Amino acid sequence: MPATSAASLALAARLRDLDDERVARVIRERSITPSTLRDVFDLAEALLDPAAIALALASLTRSSLTVLATAAQLDEGAALTDLAARLDRTTEQVALDLAPATDALLADLADARVTVWPAVTAELAAWPARGLPSLDELRSAAALPMPAELDAAARTALDRTAAESAFTTTVAVTEVVLALGDVPGRLLARGGLALPDAKRLAAAAGCETDEVTALVDLAALAGLVDELDGTCRSTDSGDEWRRRGPTERWAHLARSWHASLPAEVAELLRDQVDADWGAALITATTWLFPAGSEPLRERLRRRGVQAERLGIAVAGRASSIGRALVTADSSSAAAVLAPLVPPEVDQVYLQHDLTIVSPGPLKGELDERLRRVADVESSSLAGRYRITAESVTRAIAIGETATTLTGFLSAISLTGVPQPLAYLIDETARRYGAVRVGSLEHDEAAELGARTGVRSDDPVLLEAMLVDAATAPLALRRAGAFRLISRHDAAVVLWTLIDARYPAASEEGTATPERPGRARTRPTTPAVDTSVAAAVERIRSGSTVGIDGDGAWVARQWELALRGKLSVRATVTLPDGSERSFDLEPTGIAAGRVRGRDKAADIERTLPVKSITALEPLE
Repeated sequence: MPATSAASLALAARLRDLDDERVARVIRERSITPSTLRDVFDLAEALLDPAAIALALASLTRSSLTVLATAAQLDEGAALTDLAARLDRTTEQVALDLAPATDALLADLADARVTVWPAVTAELAAWPARGLPSLDELRSAAALPMPAELDAAARTALDRTAAESAFTTTVAVTEVVLALGDVPGRLLARGGLALPDAKRLAAAAGCETDEVTALVDLAALAGLVDELDGTCRSTDSGDEWRRRGPTERWAHLARSWHASLPAEVAELLRDQVDADWGAALITATTWLFPAGSEPLRERLRRRGVQAERLGIAVAGRASSIGRALVTADSSSAAAVLAPLVPPEVDQVYLQHDLTIVSPGPLKGELDERLRRVADVESSSLAGRYRITAESVTRAIAIGETATTLTGFLSAISLTGVPQPLAYLIDETARRYGAVRVGSLEHDEAAELGARTGVRSDDPVLLEAMLVDAATAPLALRRAGAFRLISRHDAAVVLWTLIDARYPAASEEGTATPERPGRARTRPTTPAVDTSVAAAVERIRSGSTVGIDGDGAWVARQWELALRGKLSVRATVTLPDGSERSFDLEPTGIAAGRVRGRDKAADIERTLPVKSITALEPLE
């Protein structure tokens, strides 16, 4: 239609003035297929498609939609002052509310006048038939009601519950990050973790299996885990984060949660901090984003669940911690939380049954080292660890000795080092290395059809490995009285034997290989969307125009006017250097020339493209 073509021409001119980064962002945010774009005219037409417009309108708040819909009802090029008078707002407020719509290229603002593209006006006009609000409904909607303020006693009880949730969730996320650092979780093609990994993480975090998704989602939100090559694993940031104190760790989670909210939702929570943050958050969001999509509401439902877990809200009411977060920042919220959670400790109780009990949250660096020596049985408020021959073997394999282990435990113990524990460490260290694991030389590996050799002077140990169900995946075979071989890598064989409680070590003179699954190679820079980048490059090359106005820009303008049967005003440079304008109805284009019927003289004119310096629609 002519109106659409005129809007396409105007929008194309607007797009040509944008930088490459902005054009790429528009393509992504409006879900435009990059492969369909040759130049700014293609992009302009794609942006004026009803589906692309509906997507953009869904991201606008009620306030922005009210200004946009009002401008659409006024004459083209409505002045900001007229809009302000119609809406009983200041000109500055109208401009501020309109900014998201112009940023989304749903309208244009030039010389304090607003132009709403006809396709956008048509989409807004169709809203009532689809159950979406009309302009009158947008303008007349009452503000959300505010619940009554809590009294001091209710506030104190709410804050205690919030602090408990904050501490528990922080510990649980820490365990998830640690577990994914040890062994990455396998991701299903349809999304989510494989059930065995979900159960493993649930056991580590001390929660139900169906709660793992929320914890992983929260960790991913904070950049503590990521997805790579079909697996979910902890990041380098996650490694650093888990060494901080519980309040610092919580602050990072809360800050990431708050940053993930749409800016308008964050502003709503700040302005209505005493509102209901539970189910009413969805109601508030529906009110705030009248055309909001179900994915937006689902995302906010997840954020509501996370707010409860982090103690930001309790039963839909903001805690004092949450109030500080949305009205100030995460540091202020952490300061409110700190007195409500137990302080960190650096001393533990070593017991004769080989368990270690921490009377409170253990300092990060101590907890990290203790995990290398012992297995975690409980990571709640009072941590509980257990030392076993396997855990001591594991610690020695990564560099500890009987002396360093005993010294470390003695330094942090409030009860000394019990004799059974000292004996276990010494005996395990003495036996360590009774089994040696190493890679085979190339020729020998080819001859034996194996990659790794396992040797021991104790034939009983070797025989036990051959019949042990825990080592069956290694497919061990005899290669002599004191030697076994396996087709698996040396690292896999070594750590499988250690996990199966054998005193295995790397061959003398070789370093202990890292436990399989811990190595994490990640891209150092964000992945670039090459299809969008290529589209931007095509748009630029297809929209180039020379100093004298020749080239694809004028030709594509003429083609669009011809297809839309749109009359145009062409400004032409004459041979004597003067300029003249013609009001033309395009009839053709070929061989660097355009043809059009002169509306004033009623004759057909043929003009060289290179002589046209400006082209604008008459409508």
